[in-house]
Amino acid sequence: MDKAVEEGVFPGGTLLVRQGAETLHESAHGSTSIMPAGQRVTFGTVYDLASLTKVLVVVPLIVDLIKRGVVELEDPVARLVPLFSGAGREKVTIEQLLEHSSGLAAWRAYFEEVAASGGGKLLGKLAGRDAVRSMLAAEELISKPGSQALYSDLGFMLLDWAIERVTGKTLDVLFSQRIAKPLALADLFFVDLKNKRKASMARRGRIFAATERCPWRGRTLLGEVHDDNAYAMGGVSGHAGLFGTVRDVAKFAGVWLDTFHGTSSLFDEQLVRRFSKRTRLSGSTRALGFDTPSEKDSQAGNLLGRDSIGHTGFTGTSLWIDLRRELIVVLLTNRVHPRRDNDGIRRFRPRLHDAAVEASNR
Repeated sequence: MDKAVEEGVFPGGTLLVRQGAETLHESAHGSTSIMPAGQRVTFGTVYDLASLTKVLVVVPLIVDLIKRGVVELEDPVARLVPLFSGAGREKVTIEQLLEHSSGLAAWRAYFEEVAASGGGKLLGKLAGRDAVRSMLAAEELISKPGSQALYSDLGFMLLDWAIERVTGKTLDVLFSQRIAKPLALADLFFVDLKNKRKASMARRGRIFAATERCPWRGRTLLGEVHDDNAYAMGGVSGHAGLFGTVRDVAKFAGVWLDTFHGTSSLFDEQLVRRFSKRTRLSGSTRALGFDTPSEKDSQAGNLLGRDSIGHTGFTGTSLWIDLRRELIVVLLTNRVHPRRDNDGIRRFRPRLHDAAVEASNR
């Protein structure tokens, strides 16, 4: 970790490695920013978790909704979001969105259209979120639902919408009520840019790691979601937007792992096991929401078990859980500061995970 900071892989980061109930390693490195010079990173430093939002927020909320009989994996999304219908869209299911086989494209630059509308006045507002959802509802499928896997932010943006429609609550509120508060995860949260008071309360007393010096927003992002589409929507979305600390990410992972092994009761054990199992889709490494290690060039490294689950985040974050070893590795960094084209973390992550496994075997 120190060498990575020295070599500019990231300005700073936190690392936590846990096996069972024992913390094998916990450390904080570097600074929160370099332009301008920031503070020393601590275990309380808050990072933009980017796509970890998918597995820390959307996955447990869907598990909770299934447990309560509100939805089923086989439900067509169009039943929950009627606007998402026609042209084959009515065949897309919740399960297909989770396993990234819906046929939706990987990504669209919705934020550009929102920024161009009304001179940017919709950005970060409720109207911006609604504009993105209108475009999302009209997305043409690029493949037959269930036929192939293509990692898609759009699928989790749609899951966010479906969750809100079926519960009547926004994703940030529901996550706080159903997941964060019951698990005492005070440092996993959204910064809702649509509501200045809520955003201010979320930031109060916290130290954030800076992300990119954003070329189109014209500022270094601090306590403001890095993902462009999530920003256009106001900071709360199913594909990105969650902020958090290394200890709370690890705490959530511990609950998931305990449930998998039958020693925790917040989630349903059978559902957790189903969500943690790789799908049968040919050529896919995906479980439901989670990823699993690929045979070659995996960000999980070479030593984590094949039954491991995890996810990475664009900002430089990752979570991996080796279900058999009961090993959890959480890495939070801001590798996109000050520029997003710094990709040294792709070489760093596999080495880190291999070192964590080797340490756990001693």
